[in-house]
Amino acid sequence: MPDKFVDLEALNLRTTPNSSSLANRIGILHLGQPVKEIGPASTTGWVEIDAEIEGATKRGVVKAEIDGLASLRETVSKAREALIAEAIKEWLRFKQGQGKEFVDPFSGFVGEMWQAIGLDLDGKDRGVPWSAAAISFMVRNAGNTFPKYKNFKFAAAHSKYMHDSIKKQKAGDANAPFWGFQLFEKRPEIGDIVGQSRGSQGHGFQDAEDGRSFISHCDIIVSERPDFVLAIGGNVKQSVSISRYEKTPGGFIDDNDGDTIILMVNQA
Repeated sequence: MPDKFVDLEALNLRTTPNSSSLANRIGILHLGQPVKEIGPASTTGWVEIDAEIEGATKRGVVKAEIDGLASLRETVSKAREALIAEAIKEWLRFKQGQGKEFVDPFSGFVGEMWQAIGLDLDGKDRGVPWSAAAISFMVRNAGNTFPKYKNFKFAAAHSKYMHDSIKKQKAGDANAPFWGFQLFEKRPEIGDIVGQSRGSQGHGFQDAEDGRSFISHCDIIVSERPDFVLAIGGNVKQSVSISRYEKTPGGFIDDNDGDTIILMVNQA
């Protein structure tokens, strides 16, 4: 496993510690990209690393912090990293949120997600939300490395696996890949799933616990900061995109005026 991962949406790899020049830029690293940390650079505030650029390993330097945020993060458990890698893979496959669901080849990628849960649809089936199929697809693929993810409640509706995660948390099911908690019960970590209610009905955690069906959305957390998390999900801006969730002063996911209702804690 690499030493570190990029923890910003984009990070310049440079030949020398100078952020004001384009001439010294080797390439742009992406969120979640694995890198090998060599050590501090000759200039304070910079780090020397090895990273893959266009299929080749390049050595260069990156700023240790940008706007007060560390540019690299430590590794977490292998199971969590496996899920994060699958989310990042789909984000990159959809050109970091620029590939739209109804355009080839991205519509076909959506089709793969639907087919994995047994439905013959694709991204050109407008008006059919595919975000739950996307999360199911990412979790299923992580299950190729960590079989516990195969116990996920794969579904075309987020509310179904929200309910399943709560039920299994209440039962103390050690085989469950996720346990569902109210936002104030657990602080978020990368590799967890955060869920929202959508629409005007005002559904909450109790509805998910009771097994009610309602319009909802989930994202996989891929970056965790003191004040917010970044999370990847499908059918966001007609693509696989990154969303930001704010935290409370206590470090919990903010409920966003009641729309954000559950944290599914990774147990894999």
